[in-house]
Amino acid sequence: MKTNIIRQLLLLLLLCFGKPVLAEQVSPDGKATQLFNEFNKQVYQIRVIDIASGDKSSIGSGFQVSANGYVATNFHVVSSYIHEPEKYRLEYVSHNGITGALEVKGIDVIHDLAVLKAEKLAANHFNFRRESIAKGDRIFSMGNPQDLGMTIIEGNYNGLLKNSRFKKILFSGSLNPGMSGGPALDINGLIVGVNVSKATRGEQLSFLVPVQYLSTLVQQVQTTAASNSSNQIESFQKVIESTLHEDQDEFFQTILSQPFLTDSFGDLKLPTRLSPTLNCWGHSVDDEEIKYNSFHQHCKLDDQIYISNDFYTGDFAYDYEWLTTSKLNPLQFYDALEQRYSHTKLYNLSGKKHATGYQCKSDFVRVADSSWKVSSCFRAYKDYKGLYDALLLMALVERNDKAAILKIGAAGISKQNATLLFKKFMESIEWQH
Repeated sequence: MKTNIIRQLLLLLLLCFGKPVLAEQVSPDGKATQLFNEFNKQVYQIRVIDIASGDKSSIGSGFQVSANGYVATNFHVVSSYIHEPEKYRLEYVSHNGITGALEVKGIDVIHDLAVLKAEKLAANHFNFRRESIAKGDRIFSMGNPQDLGMTIIEGNYNGLLKNSRFKKILFSGSLNPGMSGGPALDINGLIVGVNVSKATRGEQLSFLVPVQYLSTLVQQVQTTAASNSSNQIESFQKVIESTLHEDQDEFFQTILSQPFLTDSFGDLKLPTRLSPTLNCWGHSVDDEEIKYNSFHQHCKLDDQIYISNDFYTGDFAYDYEWLTTSKLNPLQFYDALEQRYSHTKLYNLSGKKHATGYQCKSDFVRVADSSWKVSSCFRAYKDYKGLYDALLLMALVERNDKAAILKIGAAGISKQNATLLFKKFMESIEWQH
């Protein structure tokens, strides 16, 4: 216990004096120290400054990717400035405390990336790794956690996340708040990814954005600058809108272009494996007090698209529930169904700032030659025209001792794709023979 306390105090002292803090798993060859000493001058703290107070509103990390002052970071690090440029300004802080202004030049909201521009930076910059990296290879992540000082963390490359809609590298190192947007290097100091977030399921697992997405964004920014076009560049809100449209259309058209596979669920056959990026879980309920039995399947994407700190999108989920009873009469069973009849919740935005209220339509329809109560709901995004959160809720209501409740939710989908998805889903339902 005393050893751990002393060690933590020493680490804190090192941070306060701006010395490199190395991960617990630093190897004895001193590679982390070598990389830190060689490249720390090319890594910056990125600050979003509240203009009214003059104080920093949020912080992150960034790193230089060109000789003429381009700096990479995460989109979420600078998103408040992008949404409210009249309220905030951006600045960097160098290794020796020098500050300077930053200007946003390009964003990739899907992969949580941004490219900034600073004046009068030295020409030294990071280079990108072009070759693939092998599972188990060493990775060194740099950044400024908790505004304490520049650090370097050593871990390993563990491949791309499985069942993920947006590709991310699984990194066996513990990123901390403030390290977002910092560089992840290979053993030669080449960029392999960008720090993006820490996994919630493990204290020593984190995520990185693969370098190819940053490379593409930097090329786009440099091409735009080199063209010397006299036309006004689209506002970043329009860039976000068009990017979200393209992404949702590609995702849902891929789903809609294939026949829906079905699998047994109670007495029904229901659509399954709508996308390989969905993760599914199941559980059952057998409770004497409620006097009915049920089992469930929940399928959901594990990642979403960050727009702002109170607005995420890109979610997709569906839930199935099969219920049976031998103890409830028809009216009691129907009442139990009514209590269970509620739309799946999308926790992608808070309040009414970003979307209208839901507009819903409910009816009794024939599906699979049976009577179902069906409700569909849409709410429109206020800042991104043509995008909606869409919900579908269905309940089998004509049986006295068995029933199904089916739910689908999609965030950031066009009304056309949502309508096609819901129609195809209902057409795929059938009874087992």
